[in-house]
Amino acid sequence: MLALLLALTTFQDTTIVIHPDSAALEARALPRVVSEEVIRFYNDPGSTRLVGRTRLPHGNEWRGNVAVRNGPVFVGGRIQGTLVVINGDLAFEAGGTVTGDVIVVGGIVDSTGGTIGGELRQYREPLLYRPQSEGDQIEYAPNLRRRLPSASARVSWGSADSRSSLTIATGGTFNRVEGLPIVFGPLFDWKLQQNFRLRIDALGVFRSAGDLSDKRSDLGYMFRSELRSGEVRPVGVTVRAFDVVSPVEDWGLHSNEVGWSSFLFARDYRDYYLNKGWGARVFAQPERPISLGLEVRHEWHTSVAVQDPWTIFRNSDPWRANPPIDEGHYTTVAATASLDTRNDTEDPTAGWLVRATFENSRSSDVVPHAGVPPTVRDPIPTDGSYYFNRMFLDARHYARISPSGRIHVRMVGGGWMGGDPLPLQKRLSLGGPEPMPGEPFRAAACSGDIVDPAFAGSKLAACDRVLAFQTEYRGHLKLNWSYNPNSGRDEPREERSFFWLEGLDVVVFANAGQAWLVGNGPGQVPAGQLPTLASWLVDVGLGADWSGFGVYIAKAVTTGEKLRFTVRLDHRF
Repeated sequence: MLALLLALTTFQDTTIVIHPDSAALEARALPRVVSEEVIRFYNDPGSTRLVGRTRLPHGNEWRGNVAVRNGPVFVGGRIQGTLVVINGDLAFEAGGTVTGDVIVVGGIVDSTGGTIGGELRQYREPLLYRPQSEGDQIEYAPNLRRRLPSASARVSWGSADSRSSLTIATGGTFNRVEGLPIVFGPLFDWKLQQNFRLRIDALGVFRSAGDLSDKRSDLGYMFRSELRSGEVRPVGVTVRAFDVVSPVEDWGLHSNEVGWSSFLFARDYRDYYLNKGWGARVFAQPERPISLGLEVRHEWHTSVAVQDPWTIFRNSDPWRANPPIDEGHYTTVAATASLDTRNDTEDPTAGWLVRATFENSRSSDVVPHAGVPPTVRDPIPTDGSYYFNRMFLDARHYARISPSGRIHVRMVGGGWMGGDPLPLQKRLSLGGPEPMPGEPFRAAACSGDIVDPAFAGSKLAACDRVLAFQTEYRGHLKLNWSYNPNSGRDEPREERSFFWLEGLDVVVFANAGQAWLVGNGPGQVPAGQLPTLASWLVDVGLGADWSGFGVYIAKAVTTGEKLRFTVRLDHRF
């Protein structure tokens, strides 16, 4: 069963991912031969090794080969040799010169005003590596999921600067509402002029589970057009139109983990609603770690019932009901900001990742569900004046405390900030495989007073706010086991590893948090306060993480829950 799970992992939610701030496809894995070449260059005793943001000012010169990881790198002076940049961008200032070759992996090159004496090679795919336990060298450490091929078909044509393609691929997470969505259509990425690009995605979405309701068919669409100026510090505008199935509470488990839990065991850890509308967004990245965005959306939200997609196990068991929502048209202004100083996006050992979103939404035709009692929320006005404010914050810090030991901490929380009560599709809960694997799914959901038959068996998330803290210690065990039936033959190094097992991380973790209703009634917490610490949920656990594939066991401390076993397909956070 494990082999089947691993062999199919990339078939869901990894082939094509369209992010809010980009219309580009998810990066493919860096070829192994390039990874080996770059690592050899970096580890070469003759290479000058640098880490982090690096700048060679005008009038200065470095003699010999230079390797920089986790840039960005700015060259205004002269490098008398070859330059390799690992997982960072390279920008030439006026008069900047490299007499040898330039190789950039996991980044882009802005060579305007610079001179390169040798060959220029650029790979947007990042190098998957980890620092060795001793010294300052690095070693190849691919993420388990990236070793496998993706399920997609694509035909591309064009030049190095402008590309067009036709694609068909998995385009989302397998779920109990639409099955496995398949996207298909053209993708365009054109260079209009220096540092100015136009990207267009015009994709249809086929919902394999069939008709969703009497209002929607089994076909949807995703159209996105983006104008972007600059690569190192881009600014731009995006316009999009969509007819998609959107998730409720997508901040817990990763999408591929939700999909595999649904496909294998008919356990779907999210709820969904139908979302049709348009959006316009402006964005800017004033510095590499900082991204800012402002978006206006007009959306039509409608409820959708559970379908009956086929699953590997428990196929005859009924799915958990998908709860109804507060239907209507919503106009939203959303501001987003992120700070990312991590030294590696796949397996960070240092840095911060902070993401914040603030939304102001309004509706003139909202239809609040009549089955929500006043003990859960105050009445929603239906005179056209309905509005609410919602905020969400996710802050993570990564730190190495020894050559093989790391400490990771995370604070995540948010919810209602003002205005009228939140609609059902914007409410929150806590408990389940992420972020508290020791607790049952939606252990804190604030829905105990909801007895309307429309919500029966749905485990509705109905809280106004949520706050959780996570911490973990990771200690790396170096194994480097490998087997090759052709050992001894004279063959290239990249062809020698038929099977390999790298070291794993032993993970010790603890989590604490709570979700609650805001108000002054029984069981509610006043707007300016937090729940008492005695009411918080706490769990602890132990696990092993092998390049993202993890096995964990957790125990709730504050409740009498049994030990819970969890398998993860990605790092916890």
